[in-house]
Order: sequence, then structure tokens, then C-alpha cells
Amino acid sequence: MLCQQALATSPLRYTALADSNPAADCPLENTLRVQASGVRFSSSFITTCPLAAAFALFEQHALQPAAQEVFGQPVMQLEHVGSFACRTIAGSQRRSQHASANALDITGFRLRDGRRISVLRDWPGEGDAARFLRLVHNGACDSFNVTLGPQYNAAHRDHLHVDMGLFRMCR
Repeated sequence: MLCQQALATSPLRYTALADSNPAADCPLENTLRVQASGVRFSSSFITTCPLAAAFALFEQHALQPAAQEVFGQPVMQLEHVGSFACRTIAGSQRRSQHASANALDITGFRLRDGRRISVLRDWPGEGDAARFLRLVHNGACDSFNVTLGPQYNAAHRDHLHVDMGLFRMCR
């Protein structure tokens, strides 16, 4: 209830979803479909309310300030590869936060002038795009419980993984 009250004051556009069982081992409860915010999304995504609220804070306090600082313009679109996937964490028996739509994998950003910032292409660099991505990564650590970037391991070389799991980690 408090989470949805917080979302009501955010720019997020979303629809509450009925509980469902899209995969036998991964029931979804108390989820939302997020369509847009101050930024457009490459596609809508299903998420928990806490992840949506954390995203709203991240957008306002980390993402857009980083874009203004580095490029002098806002991010207009966020590119992602999804939030829900009924699976375990690679190499383990533990359920991924994606299995309950409590995680999002961000692959890039598009600025107002049309420039695209890609985690895969730009993270290793030395220029403004790499600096922006590091600012975004560090800011995500303040909003989400877990933030994993390309330096974490090879499986994350092309995206920033953010989630609202039970422990805190910023890598």
C-alpha cells in the first residue's frame, strides 16, 4: 500500500496486474506493468512495486542528473532486455530476482539529441559515455538493493542488472 502511494506521486505510468502464473514455478503477485516515465522504455515491463519505486528514485536522483552533468541534456529512452524470466541464477539453484519480476536488465540509453549510449560498447571506453555509465551505475547502487555492471562478471558485460533482492551489493 505504501509503495503504491509513493508511485502515485512519481512520473511512472503503470497498470496494476492481477496475480498470475506465467510459468509453473514462478507465480507473479502484486506486480505492475510499467509503460513509461520521464523516459520512454524500449518496451513495457512487468515489475514489483518496490522495483518500480526504486526506478522512479533512480531516474530522478541519478539517471537524469548524470545525463545533465555529462551531456547537458536528458535521457529520453531507456533500453532494457526485460524484467521477468523464470530462472535460477546462473550456476546455482537459487532463484533469480527475475523469476519474480523484481529485477531489470538495462542495456543502454538514448539522449535527447538521438545519441545512443550502450553498456556493451561504451562501458570499456574512456570518454563521456563511459563516465556517464559509471555515474549511472554508482547512482543505481543508491536506489536498488543490488546493482551489477560489466565489471562484475562476463554475464553482465552488456547490461546493468538492478534488483530489489534481500541483500545489498554494488559491483
